[in-house]
Amino acid sequence: MYKVTLKARGQEFEYSCAPNVTPLRAARDLFIPIPTGCQRGGCGMCKVKVLNGEYDQDLVRSHEALSDEELENGYALACCMTAKSDLEIITAEDYEKLQK
Repeated sequence: MYKVTLKARGQEFEYSCAPNVTPLRAARDLFIPIPTGCQRGGCGMCKVKVLNGEYDQDLVRSHEALSDEELENGYALACCMTAKSDLEIITAEDYEKLQK
């Protein structure tokens, strides 16, 4: 199990995530408020910026939901990624607010 620290909606949450479970699924199972939509990589609602940690990102996704440039810049879809270490992630919405 890996520890995930999620910053979402102005709050910070810590939870455990198995290596075969997406951070989105693990958060939703604990009723942690993370934006979600299709849960298959098509809508981009669960886009996160990975601040720290190692992960695998499923490359089968909508490029409108996550562009190659975003992927190269540390963004991922929480519904299509799996942790390979402890993770620190922030929702794209919260990250954009910090940049202003």
